[in-house]
Amino acid sequence: MVVLGDAGIGKTALVREVIEEGRAGGAVAYSGAAHPFERTRPFGALADALCLNRRSSEPARAAISRLLRGEAARTEVPATPVDLRYRIVEEVVDLVEGECKQHAVILAIDDVHWADASTLLALRAIMHRLAAERFLLVVSLRQTPRSVELDQLLDEAIAAEAHVVRVGPLSPDEVEDLARHELGRPCGPKLATALARAGGNPLWAREILSALADESAHGNADESIDKLVAELPDSLRELVVRRLRYLPDPTLKMLQFTAVLGDTASVRDLATITRRPGSEVVADLAEAFRSGVVGEAGDAIVFRHQLVHDAIYQEMPRPVRQALHRDAASALAESGADVVQVAGHLTLGAARGDTEAVTWLRQAAHESAPTSPPVAVELLARAESLLPAGHDDADLVSAELVGALLRAGQVDEAAGRAEAVLDRTHRAEVDVPLRLLLVSALSMQNRSAELIDRAEAALAEIPDLSPGSQALVLAQASIGLQLSGRIVAAEHTALRALRIAEDAGEIEMIVWSLTTLAKAVSRQGRYAEALGLTGRAVDLATEPAARLRHPRYFHAMALADADRFAEATAAYHAVLDEYEQLASPRFLGDTMVMAATAQFLIGDLDAARDGLIEGLRTAESQGLRLLAAPANAHLATIALAEGDNRRADQILTPFATELTSDDPCFFAESVAVAAASLAEAVGDEPRALELLRRFWIRDVDLANRYFHRELAPPLVRLALARGEAEFAREVADLVEAGATSAPEVPTVQSTALRCRGLVDGNADLLLDAVALARDGGRVLDITGTCEDAAAALVAAGRPEEAKVLLLEAVERYETMGALAWAGRVQAALRAVGVRRGVRGPRQRPTHGWVSLTASERRVSELVAEGLTNKEVATKLHVSPHTVNTHLRHLFAKLGVSNRAALATEVARRAPSAS
Repeated sequence: MVVLGDAGIGKTALVREVIEEGRAGGAVAYSGAAHPFERTRPFGALADALCLNRRSSEPARAAISRLLRGEAARTEVPATPVDLRYRIVEEVVDLVEGECKQHAVILAIDDVHWADASTLLALRAIMHRLAAERFLLVVSLRQTPRSVELDQLLDEAIAAEAHVVRVGPLSPDEVEDLARHELGRPCGPKLATALARAGGNPLWAREILSALADESAHGNADESIDKLVAELPDSLRELVVRRLRYLPDPTLKMLQFTAVLGDTASVRDLATITRRPGSEVVADLAEAFRSGVVGEAGDAIVFRHQLVHDAIYQEMPRPVRQALHRDAASALAESGADVVQVAGHLTLGAARGDTEAVTWLRQAAHESAPTSPPVAVELLARAESLLPAGHDDADLVSAELVGALLRAGQVDEAAGRAEAVLDRTHRAEVDVPLRLLLVSALSMQNRSAELIDRAEAALAEIPDLSPGSQALVLAQASIGLQLSGRIVAAEHTALRALRIAEDAGEIEMIVWSLTTLAKAVSRQGRYAEALGLTGRAVDLATEPAARLRHPRYFHAMALADADRFAEATAAYHAVLDEYEQLASPRFLGDTMVMAATAQFLIGDLDAARDGLIEGLRTAESQGLRLLAAPANAHLATIALAEGDNRRADQILTPFATELTSDDPCFFAESVAVAAASLAEAVGDEPRALELLRRFWIRDVDLANRYFHRELAPPLVRLALARGEAEFAREVADLVEAGATSAPEVPTVQSTALRCRGLVDGNADLLLDAVALARDGGRVLDITGTCEDAAAALVAAGRPEEAKVLLLEAVERYETMGALAWAGRVQAALRAVGVRRGVRGPRQRPTHGWVSLTASERRVSELVAEGLTNKEVATKLHVSPHTVNTHLRHLFAKLGVSNRAALATEVARRAPSAS
C-alpha cells in the first residue's frame, strides 16, 4: 500500500488507522519512520520499525543488529572490503517471513522519501519476496524529494499492483467539521474564511485553530478572529512561528536544540549537546509539551509533525543552524556517540576548511561501507567538499570516494572520478590504488579498449608496482582483451599474470589469474583445460581473500561448458551459499544469470525465464551489465519457443545496434543467434543467414570457438538451403578442426558430426550426432539434431527412422513448453504420415495441480511442511528469489492466496497426483 500526499495532509493518520485496524483483526504491526537527518544511518527506519537492537532478547534481531554495526557473523572476517547489505536484507526478509508463519504482519514505514538507500533496497526485497505471505507493506511519502532508489521502489510496487492511496485536501464542509470537533461549537463565517486559507490541509487548519486559541488565551478574544484573518501568514511555517512567540525564551532555545537533533530526539542527546542535566532539559520543554508543539514517544521527544519541526529549524538563520550542528557534533563525539550520528551533524554543520570534520566523515564512511556503500559515498562526497582547494588530503579522499562508488554500484561515476584524478597531478600514494580501481570499473563497463590502455600504462609507468598489483593489472588487462575479442592475446596476458603471482606466492592473485586464464582458453574451445584451471583455483582458495575472488563461480561455468550440468548446478548452489558466508555478493546477479542459463540449456525453460529475470534485476542493482546481452537473448529464445514472436522482438530491440557494430558487446553472438531464429520464424531466411555469417566470420578471425555450438548448425543448414554449399563446407571444416580441442565434451563432438552430416547429406553421421547430443544433455542441441537427422533420413528413404526422431523432438519440445517448435515438428511428422496432430500438441494446462512443473511441486511440498522461503531455498539449492517466483506461479495456478491455502491444496492433491 502506497500512501501519497502533501505534508500535513493526513498520511500518517491514515497509516495509523491501517495499523490499528490490522491489530484489531489479529495482525502484528511494526511501524517506523524515516527522518531527514538520518539519511546517513544505514537501514535506520527499518531497524527502528523491527526493533533490531543488540540488546534484544530474540537472537535473530540481535544478530541482525550486529550486522548493522558492521560485525561479521562469522569468525572468518575477510581482509578485503565486503558489502553486508545483501546479507542484512536476506536476514531481514527471513525474520519477517518467520513472523508471517505465526500471524499476519503489517510493516509500515512513514515518510519513506527520507529513507536511506539500504532501507529502500530492503523494502524492495520484502515487497517481492513476501508477496505470497499474510503480509502488508505500507509506505507513505510526499511527491518530493524523490531519489532514484525510491522511484525504483515505487515503479516496482505499482507494477506489482500495489494499492495506491492519494490523500487529498479536506472539503470546506470537512474543514468545518474539524473546527467544530476542535472547538466544541459551530464555526462562524469569519473563522470559516480564515480556515479557507489552509486549502483543506488539516495540519494547517489545526494550526490556525491553535493560533486562535493562543490569541484568546492572551486576552485578545474579542478581536482575535478579525486580526487573525487580516494577518494570517501565507505559509504554514510562518503560522507555526507566530504561535511560538508566546513560549518562554528558554523553551524556544531548547526547541531549537531539539530541532537540530531532528524531528525525534532523546533527552540524553539533548542533555549532551546543551551540556545540561536532563531534568533541566525537560523543565525547559514543559511549555512546549503543554502547547502541543512536542510530545512523547517512549523515551524520545517528538515534534507533533515534521512541518512543525521544519518551521522551527528553518526559522533559524542558516549560519546559526550550521553552528548548532557543529557544536552538537563536538558534544556527541566527546560523549562517545556513534560515529555515524556525529557524521550526520558534521554533514550539515561543518564549513569548508573544517579538517576535523573531514576526519570524522572519513571514519564514518569506513564504518558505513559494509552495510551501506551509498551512505559511505554521501559522507565521502561531503568530506571532499569540505577540504580547501589544494589540500594534501584531497587526493586521498577522492580515492576513497572512488572505491565507495564502485562498491555502491555507481560504476560510471567511479570511473569518471578516477580518470579525473589520474589525468591531473596527484599524490603518489593514490596512483596505484586509483589505477587498480579504474581498471576494475572499466572491466565492469565493458570498456575494453580503455581498460587495456590503462592497464598497459600502469605497467609501463609504475616501475615499483608490487607483484600482486602487477598480477592484478595483467589479469584485468586479460579481461579487457577478452571483452574486445582478442582472445589469444588475453591468454598470453593471463599467463604473465599467473607466473608473476606464482613467483611471488600471492595466492589471491594466483586464484584470480587462473580463473581469468580459464575464460581465455574456454573461448578457444579448450574446455578441459579451463576446467582444470578453475578446479585448481578452487583448491587453492582456502583463505577468505582468495575465496572472495569466487573461483567456484568460474568453476561452475567451466563445468557447464563441459556438459557436466549436474555438477555445474551443484557448484552454482555452493557459490550462492558462499556469498552469504563471506558477505560478498560481488557476482550475485551474474551467478543467478549463469545458473539460469544452465537451466535454459537443459530445457527447463520456466525456471530459466524466472532465474534470468531475477538475475538481470539483481545485476542491474549492482551496476553490472556484462551478461545483459546473453540473458536477454535467452529470454527472447524462450519467447520464440512459445510462439510469442512479438515479445522476442521487443526483448532484442535494445541490442539491435550490436548486430551491426564493428565492436559488438560481450556475448553478442547469443543475440545474433536469437535474432536469426526470429528472422527464420517470420520467414526471412536471408537475414537469418547474414546475421549468423557476420558473427561466424568475426569469431573465426578472433580464434573464438566458444560459440561454435550455437552458430554453426543453423549457419550450415541455412547456407545449404540458400545454395551456398561451399561456405557450408568451410564452416563444417572449421568446426571439425575446433572439436579436436575438446574430445571429451559430447556436444562439441556432436556439433562437428552434425555439421558434417548436413554438408554431406549423411544420415548416419547425423544419427551419431544425435547420440552424442543426448550424452551432452543440452536439450536444444538434442532436438535440433533430431530434426536435422530426420530430414536426412527422409531424404535417404528411411522414413520410419525419421518418425522416431521427430517423435522424440516433439515430445521434448512439449515437455519444456516450446509449443511453437513442437508445432513445426508436427508438420514434419504429418509429412511422413504420422497423424499425431489430430489431438494437437500436448499443451501443459495453465491451471490446477496438473499444471505445476516438477520444481513448483517440490516447492509446494516444502512450503506445506512449514518451511520459510530461505529454508526451501537451502533445501533445493536455489536462491530465495527463485522460491518466491515459484510461489507466485503456484498461487496463480492453484487459485490460492496464502501459504495455508497452499498447504491444504497440497494435502488434498498430492496423494492422488502421485
